[in-house]
Amino acid sequence: MSDTRNKILDLAEDMTQRLGFNGFSYLDLAAEIGVKNSSIHYHFKAKADLALALVRRIRASHLASLDAFTDRYEEPELRVAAMVNHFKGYIDNQQICMCGMMAAEFASVNEAVRDELTLYFRDLRGWLSIQLAQMGRENPDRAALQLLSTLEGSLLIARLENDPSIVDSSVQAILNP
Repeated sequence: MSDTRNKILDLAEDMTQRLGFNGFSYLDLAAEIGVKNSSIHYHFKAKADLALALVRRIRASHLASLDAFTDRYEEPELRVAAMVNHFKGYIDNQQICMCGMMAAEFASVNEAVRDELTLYFRDLRGWLSIQLAQMGRENPDRAALQLLSTLEGSLLIARLENDPSIVDSSVQAILNP
């Protein structure tokens, strides 16, 4: 992958996490990177192509992180804590989960992006369900949905109130009812 393409993806990911996917244009990306608008279009013909590339990239990255948590920690409680901490890191940069932000903009992304977003959240829920089953939770699929929903929602509120502790207290209410 070219250096310019990576720069575009990195900046677009950051801008999506801070401003929303509809909060920036190709002109904004080009100005920030220091290239012509046509360079952005060379790598991503349409903004929908950029959105799809972003979701695919973050999905692969997060799956790799989940695999690393699984390999690194024997206890499922520690794996879940590592995942929560990973997401909490967004708050430090005044960001939220990129896929959560794009899911909020559901109506303005195309079907391919929506499908990839659906897969992303299914992957997270599936991984959480396995961890919660290993923790002995009843109905781990439902608990995984509750935990993921709580995590995504608490990220929004924590960012709004500039208080990362909101994530911990919200998640702990699900993990330790």
